[in-house]
Amino acid sequence: MATKLHKEKQYFNDKAVFGLLGLGAAAALGRGIFELFSNNSSLVHSLGMLAIAGLLGAILYGLVQLKLKVTVSEKSIKYKLYPFHAKAQKIRWEDVEDCCIVKTPKAAEWHGASVRYNGESRFSLAGRNGLRVKTKDGDKYFIGCSDVDGLQKAMQSFSVG
Repeated sequence: MATKLHKEKQYFNDKAVFGLLGLGAAAALGRGIFELFSNNSSLVHSLGMLAIAGLLGAILYGLVQLKLKVTVSEKSIKYKLYPFHAKAQKIRWEDVEDCCIVKTPKAAEWHGASVRYNGESRFSLAGRNGLRVKTKDGDKYFIGCSDVDGLQKAMQSFSVG
């Protein structure tokens, strides 16, 4: 069994997104109930508002369920983005051509959301902080990490990155 150098779990925890979705769901639910018991309202409109509240609640629930597990060992990098990956994905060190640690400032978190970095597969709930990997096959990955300093110490002890 390989020695684990770094292990962490990440959860989606953007309070602004949670607040906006919760506020929208509560407003749509309140308006839908008000319309339902109002004398001069249509049933279609009130059911539409209740459907919007349900949809926003489902999106909120889906975001709460997001979880990324990252494990860096002497043999490989493993990651699993639940619920999208049924089992952990693995990149063996022998397949890695290049790897480096990326650390961006906290202020950079809110810009460039639609920017693609040369077609890399991105798995992160920690913004643009983590491990950038290029395999010998030409595949590019970005695996997010919230404890970048701990990852850097682990990688230096293993003399990678």
